[in-house]
Amino acid sequence: MLWLAVLYLAVGGWSDLVSAVYRSTILQVAATDEMRGRIQGVFTVVVAGGPRLADLVHGLLAQATSTAVAVTGGGIATIVLTLVAAGWGRSLWRYDSRYRQEPGSVRS
Repeated sequence: MLWLAVLYLAVGGWSDLVSAVYRSTILQVAATDEMRGRIQGVFTVVVAGGPRLADLVHGLLAQATSTAVAVTGGGIATIVLTLVAAGWGRSLWRYDSRYRQEPGSVRS
C-alpha cells in the first residue's frame, strides 16, 4: 500500500510542477507591466496561503470527526472544486501565448 501512496505523491508533485509552470507563464505573458506586480502579489498570497488554510480546515475537521473523514473530505472537495474551476475558467483552456490580448478582453 505504501508504494501506491508514493506513486500518487509523485503524480501529484509532477502535476503541481506542470501547473506552476503554466500559471507563471500566463501571469508573466498576459499581465500588463503596470499590473504585473499586483497580480504577482495576489498570486503569492493564493499559492502560499491556500495550502495553509486547507491545513487549518483539515486539522479542525479531523479534531471534530476523524482523520479518515478529514482526508476523504479534503480529497472529495479538491476534485469537486477542480471541476468547478475548470468549468468556470473555460477561457484558460483556449489560452494561446502567441496572441497577446488587450487587458480585459477575452478571445472566443
